[in-house]
Amino acid sequence: MKLSEALERTCFIGILRRIPPEKMLYCAETFAAEGGEVLEITFDPADPDTLRKTRRALREIRRTVPHLHLGAGTVLNVAMAEAATDSGAEFLVSPGTSPAIIEIAHKQGVAAIPGAYTPNEILHAYESGADLVKLFPILPGGELYIRTVMSPLAHIPFLVTGGIHPGNVRSMLETGATAVGAGASLFPPEQVERNNWRGIAQTIRLHWKEIPERKSNGSIN
Repeated sequence: MKLSEALERTCFIGILRRIPPEKMLYCAETFAAEGGEVLEITFDPADPDTLRKTRRALREIRRTVPHLHLGAGTVLNVAMAEAATDSGAEFLVSPGTSPAIIEIAHKQGVAAIPGAYTPNEILHAYESGADLVKLFPILPGGELYIRTVMSPLAHIPFLVTGGIHPGNVRSMLETGATAVGAGASLFPPEQVERNNWRGIAQTIRLHWKEIPERKSNGSIN
């Protein structure tokens, strides 16, 4: 199943951001068990060892949960892009637009999802070869901005991230977004710290309930 088809069906990307390495696999397994299909593992620029850790996490989750579509997030440079694609990432997500990263993604046959906010940035990202444009940061209450800015750019497929939670998943998708991405609301830090995988599963299901006509291959119908 191609990434584009999975996003068309699920409209959602789960994001593992600043999750302790020893707990990433449990998060990924819980996400997959609840019908999640597309998962992003972010680099941590504040960690000097982030290349090795993120590479290892991608490979471990790829090996253990092979049916997940895995990608890398916070891809800031060529080294990160190469580490991610070498580890099996199917898509690269960035907070800004780097033509060099987009070029690597396409050379390796993976999707490029650069970040943008203003009309000029969004158009630049798309013209640089973005498969999807990540609108970032879109904070709660930003639906009006999305509708306004994307009205003349309706031909550009986009992803919404930043401040996504069960209370705004539906309204964000109603702006015309291909998908939304959520991290902290999906994997609450306090739940992860306590290894409360049942609670995290319940939180994941709260997101699913807000996705109109969601069709999942997991436990949620």
